[in-house]
Amino acid sequence: MQPKNRFSLLPAGAVRLKGPLGRALDLTVENRLKQINYRCLVDPFRDRSEHDKLWRCEFWGKIVRSAIAAWYSTQDEELLALIRDTVTDLLTTQTPDGCITTYPAEFHTQSCDIWGRKYVLLGLLRYCAMVEPDARVKKACCGVVDHLMTQVGPGRKAMTEVGTHLGLSACSILGAIVGVYRISGDKKYLDYAEWIAESGCSSKHNIFEEARKGTPPERIADGKAYEMMSCFQGLSELYLELPKPEYRNAVARFYELVRDREIFVTGLGGLKDQCGEFWYDGKFKQTRADAGKLGETCITTTWIHYAERVLNLFGDPTVGDELERAFYNGLLGAMTPDGTGWIHMNPTPLAGPSVKRAAVDQMTLNRGTPFHGHDCCLAQGPEGLALAPLLAVLADERGLSVNAYEALSAAFSTPSGKPASLEIAGDYPRRGPVRLTLALDRPEQFRLALRIPAWWTPESRVRCQGRAVDAVPGAYLELDREWRPGDRVEMDFDLSARLEDDPGGGPRKAVLCGPVVLAQDSRLGGVDRPIPGIAGMRDAAAPEDPEAFYLVKKLSDGSRLCDYASAGNRFSDD
Repeated sequence: MQPKNRFSLLPAGAVRLKGPLGRALDLTVENRLKQINYRCLVDPFRDRSEHDKLWRCEFWGKIVRSAIAAWYSTQDEELLALIRDTVTDLLTTQTPDGCITTYPAEFHTQSCDIWGRKYVLLGLLRYCAMVEPDARVKKACCGVVDHLMTQVGPGRKAMTEVGTHLGLSACSILGAIVGVYRISGDKKYLDYAEWIAESGCSSKHNIFEEARKGTPPERIADGKAYEMMSCFQGLSELYLELPKPEYRNAVARFYELVRDREIFVTGLGGLKDQCGEFWYDGKFKQTRADAGKLGETCITTTWIHYAERVLNLFGDPTVGDELERAFYNGLLGAMTPDGTGWIHMNPTPLAGPSVKRAAVDQMTLNRGTPFHGHDCCLAQGPEGLALAPLLAVLADERGLSVNAYEALSAAFSTPSGKPASLEIAGDYPRRGPVRLTLALDRPEQFRLALRIPAWWTPESRVRCQGRAVDAVPGAYLELDREWRPGDRVEMDFDLSARLEDDPGGGPRKAVLCGPVVLAQDSRLGGVDRPIPGIAGMRDAAAPEDPEAFYLVKKLSDGSRLCDYASAGNRFSDD
């Protein structure tokens, strides 16, 4: 049987988040995505001027796909105009041979060239999928791949022999090639995608075979987390077109390996080097100060992408727990409060005192000429955030699946095609009570599946139209019934504090309330100090600067903790 995605997105503008993720998205749209000089992003493609073989080539695609996803939920008309203009501008840089790149001809396929072409394709493909199926854009995508196939392919260079990180960066174009097959229907692109996958995506070994064998991610290829995960994400897309069991098994096993060996308590990943960009058994080393910097935002965003693919392929509700943890901790904690900036490395509270610093111009740091302040994580942060409303409520043939519980509104169609809406009210994840209300034209039978987090306790409650309903932690609660206008489901999440042991066996413990990780902040008292335990912990206010903190808890000795996202949010060394 041909596999397919379990869920589909609701239409553009259907889901609006109104809690902390929604507010953060509005800020990054207004103060980041709408303030970018998009013409400058296109200039390196116009000039083919990347003689230093760096990665200015990635920024257009990363930023534009972020902008498109953000527009999809916010429906910001000014942002849409910027998107349309820059897509048209980029298409003018395509040469008659189909090539769109920032690299001069003598450097084609070297260093980050194919990596950049991948992001061009991802931006253009998302434009076709989410904005409009523009024939010009489809033709341009086909041209990009046609040109690439004259340089890298069967009988020519191997994809594993070009690019960086033992072939991972170039081979990560796999998912984009599948996307071009879908918009064109031309089998040559599917064959090309299969050729890339069968190469194993690394000159060291076949990374998909290594995952199936259970090889720890740090020992797959050169351990470069973001590029590696992108290859597996591409394989998940290819599996939908070529349902080989070995593809499915590799996708599922790699997710388990990363989840169980690499993801921190904050939903982040990446460490080892000074930029936090490698797998390194991070789950077990997140409390150490000798394992490199921690938590590249590009890895966080790519982990969110990969978790979405696993959720869609396998329907596993525990994937929603991983998404929630990443959104409310690692991702929100990486953004400056006004939405203008994003962190490259993210400190983890279990590893001792640290400072949050916004990313700076990567090209300057890498001995190139400055490039308008751009950094890969500054480009990727808004993308991760823009995925939150897209994944909050998903549709299938039987109804809706609800994966997020911050305040939101979601317009949808019932299985019979009638317009309806779902409203979620409450202050989750700061407070436990949540109310879901349905607005329908008339009664109709359909399923409402509610994700029950794995940390759900017996003190948590669900009531449907006032009647108690049993819920199983780590599963979807499926309410399949005839729904009437105004019907309600009330949920009360037990957000009392709990402890998680250090997976590495160290003495430190993490403190969480629901999905939110707590941290110390110097504005609330001392940092890197022992706490008396969590008994008697209660809500409190910050003694100074209360607006800077989303959540503050007071302990029995009077000391205070705050949510990880708020900790250090002055982005100041003091």
